[in-house]
Amino acid sequence: MTYRVIHQGFDTLDLAIKGALAEPALEQLEAAREIAETTQRKQMVTIGPAGQRFLVQPHGQRGGYRYVLTNGPTGAIFAVKANPDPEEWNLFVSARAACLLTKGYEGTKQWLSDTIIGMGGMIRDHSVNRLDYAVDILATDFTLDMADFVTPGHAKVSAHWESGHSIGDNGEPIQPVMRGGRFETVTIGKMPRRQVILYDKRRAAIDKKELHWFEEWGVDRSDPGQQVWRVEIRAGKKALEKGHIKRSFEAIDADFAGFLRKAMEEIRYVTGKQDHSNVSRAATHPLWQTAADALQRLPVTAAPPLPEARVLDLMRKQRRNMSIQQTFGNLINGLVLDGVPKEQIEAQFPNLAFRCAARYVKDQGEGVFLRKIADADERLRFLTLANKRG
Repeated sequence: MTYRVIHQGFDTLDLAIKGALAEPALEQLEAAREIAETTQRKQMVTIGPAGQRFLVQPHGQRGGYRYVLTNGPTGAIFAVKANPDPEEWNLFVSARAACLLTKGYEGTKQWLSDTIIGMGGMIRDHSVNRLDYAVDILATDFTLDMADFVTPGHAKVSAHWESGHSIGDNGEPIQPVMRGGRFETVTIGKMPRRQVILYDKRRAAIDKKELHWFEEWGVDRSDPGQQVWRVEIRAGKKALEKGHIKRSFEAIDADFAGFLRKAMEEIRYVTGKQDHSNVSRAATHPLWQTAADALQRLPVTAAPPLPEARVLDLMRKQRRNMSIQQTFGNLINGLVLDGVPKEQIEAQFPNLAFRCAARYVKDQGEGVFLRKIADADERLRFLTLANKRG
């Protein structure tokens, strides 16, 4: 069997920032937060000298962050304290997979800085709280078995089921996820320390409706034989602290490749484990070796893996198609519940849909109907703006 790397790169970046937003921006966020709390709907705001657009959530975040903002599916989550003192740690940012996929790691770091400054913010310092790296492998006919993991500690690993997870010899939790008797995910370790995960990324992309991954991989979504398995290594705050008094980009970037390689050496997925009394001598599975080889040297590319405009267009079309399908599916249900004969639904569906739409507008009233349109426009603004740009 041939195993081939079809994607690798950073997948999550969490960053604490010493700095603050200017008071005018904080006042805008407070006004938006109060409306969001009252209506229980996110509120769009435009703040800062760059006119940055954000949706303000009706809630805060643990750690004293009063405001939580998002700026689209390829953006990030910004948590902000109601404090204008730039000498305190008032900001926390989480850039997830779509952000890093469309901007790249170096591009994401620059984008985060530019975005905060564009919001009217000041940055005095930063501290990396989490950094994830993923390797996606095309691995047809691969079958995951949690018993084939060798973890640090005693030479012989003996896992036992307890409260939904197993414990390796070194005390690290091994958490499996199964579907239909088949392992889809095995997680070793616990955040905020180090975690190593092997999981069915093809299934995850379908379940989470992240279909842009198939374009990145060059894999046919409709072909179940084209399995994609991800090896993901997560470095939490405590893992990053080892050897770093200050968790700066400079300090971490200098030896993060070494951190990844060490993780792959200390935690291995093996083959023929049952043939060895000392399991540390078991051969590394070819899939695991493929991922380990890919981590010997992390690629640095100027261009992001997938253009942001393309990902947003795919997300918009997917959301649109899903909305239309759900709408007409629910309309058919409504007509059946109204007692409309199925032959009439089949023959006159466009006319029936038109009459139902007219009745809906009348029942809602013009004011409520227009407000619903405005709410949808506000909620989906980041995707519709991408469409208008295209």
